[in-house]
Amino acid sequence: MIDDLLQAANGLIEMANGELVDLGEEPVEIQEEERGREQDSGIDLAELEAQGLYEAQLQEVELGLKEKLPVELYAQNCYNWMQMKEIRLGMLAKVDVKWYTNPLYNAEQMHQIRLGLEYGLDVSGYARLIFTVSDMYKRRHALMEEKYRSGGGGQERIILDDFTRIQLRLSADLMEAWITLPKKDGRSYTIAELRRLLKKYEVRHGIQAEGLRQATVEDTRGREILIARGVPAMPGRDGRYELFFDRELPDAPELLADGSVDYTHVIVADTAQPGQKLAQYRPAGKGKPGMTVTGIAIDGARGKELPPLTGSGILADQENRVYSAAIKGYVTYDPGAGKLNVMQTYLVNGDVNSYTGSVVYDGTIHVSGSVSGKALIRATGDVIVDGFVSGGSIEAGYNVILRGGVNAAEQGSIKAGGRIMGKFFERANLVAGSDIEGNYFLDCNVRSEGKVVAKGGKSRIMGGEMTASAGVEAGIVGNYGSTRTVVVVANLYELTEQLQEIKEQQKKVGSEQEKLAEGREKLEKLIAEGAVSDQRIYQKILQAIAVKQNEWALLEQRMEHLKTVKKNAMQANVNVLKELRPGTFVTINGVTKMITEVSPGGTLTEQALLEKKK
Repeated sequence: MIDDLLQAANGLIEMANGELVDLGEEPVEIQEEERGREQDSGIDLAELEAQGLYEAQLQEVELGLKEKLPVELYAQNCYNWMQMKEIRLGMLAKVDVKWYTNPLYNAEQMHQIRLGLEYGLDVSGYARLIFTVSDMYKRRHALMEEKYRSGGGGQERIILDDFTRIQLRLSADLMEAWITLPKKDGRSYTIAELRRLLKKYEVRHGIQAEGLRQATVEDTRGREILIARGVPAMPGRDGRYELFFDRELPDAPELLADGSVDYTHVIVADTAQPGQKLAQYRPAGKGKPGMTVTGIAIDGARGKELPPLTGSGILADQENRVYSAAIKGYVTYDPGAGKLNVMQTYLVNGDVNSYTGSVVYDGTIHVSGSVSGKALIRATGDVIVDGFVSGGSIEAGYNVILRGGVNAAEQGSIKAGGRIMGKFFERANLVAGSDIEGNYFLDCNVRSEGKVVAKGGKSRIMGGEMTASAGVEAGIVGNYGSTRTVVVVANLYELTEQLQEIKEQQKKVGSEQEKLAEGREKLEKLIAEGAVSDQRIYQKILQAIAVKQNEWALLEQRMEHLKTVKKNAMQANVNVLKELRPGTFVTINGVTKMITEVSPGGTLTEQALLEKKK
């Protein structure tokens, strides 16, 4: 009678904690043959019964024996059946149950410690007798929030409910839960019963109505069903610079009635006046929180912050992250390198040729006339030429805008860190870090780390060699005459080699930096000890360190640029809008095809060239 009352009381306690207990169901009777079969384990159920263990306790021992667990750890009269159950379930979950085998813990305290161990928590902070069940619950949830709030996780958790034999599976990040009902148990479940079961195992958020409905259908028995899905956290917006000048430049050229393209009015960059506000930093935003299926709030990651801008010709209010023009000039902005510059403009009012001499300037050079002969124009900013180019060498840190076109007769070259734009290009040598655009290209030697685009109704590429990492586009490619045209795009192997070369250079510079840092440290020690009074060597070391730091920064910048170039090259193709003519050699990522007959326009890819070779 007393045993029956104890069992009923323990059952009520479990129900109060959300457990599903059927008090009307009789304990499973232990069959005599099963008692005899367990003698091999060293546990005699009859002897345990003689020692005073009641039916519910014996049932827990028998379940443990069936599951081949070391039941001697809990097959003792000092534990009630609910305590035994917590130890048995911990053994099944393969956690260290010794944390809670003290019989002075009640079953609910054991339950909180077991759950903490199953979630991979450090339970040492609350696995103590002085804490109540409520205290343990709060501390366990605080540890779980700490673990999962930042988007971390543990291991996938599989739970088999003893009473219903329903299985729950929780993902490692607790963002999804699946349920599997036993195939044949002769029972049917209502949505309310399933909700109570989920609550028992702390699945309380994002419960799927459709999943609950499916789980109550007989046909879905034995099949895993998504029963709950958490809300993922959303990252905040990244920090950004709000710009107060027009950087959608150079402007698009004008398409003329005859089908050609006019670059006369192309503007190289926006112009700023001293004191003009150019940029202001907008900090990264907070992320939007999410929630696991167990109700743990997950912090949304804050957006990525950007470093302060650097550059020349600007004034920086670092406290408010506001940047203004210090001088009058052209504005250039490189978001990848985090550089904002106002470049002073040097105006050459007339022609530049062998007689006028070279023009070298730290800023932007604007030539109102033509360029010819053996003239040299070199600018750290942009180079703009209003007239015709028939020779000379032009080098720009940024863009080159040639409004009158080029017929260089293979004399000199044009090189730009950014884009090259011109009305037309004949027998010219062109190298650009970005796109090259013109009406047509005739017998040119071109290398572009962007795209080469012949624009307008009469756009064409005839003769010469054209290498463009990101692709080539023209109305007509090739020539009916004997002049061959070579088009190479997506030079991934070459780009990979260049990236490897930069890595080797970085290794060398890094080693030199370490040696210089070591030398500076030793010299500083000698100076401090008074052993060296002449600091000229020390100043030279400092200068060398600054030089190496600049070398490293340039290599890093070049590395990031080439990574972008390589990424674009992976999607590169040759787009012929009207006609592809014989005598043209097309190479895409190392695959070459010679065009032997005229074909209509189309897009050539690496796969298309491979198919044409078959």
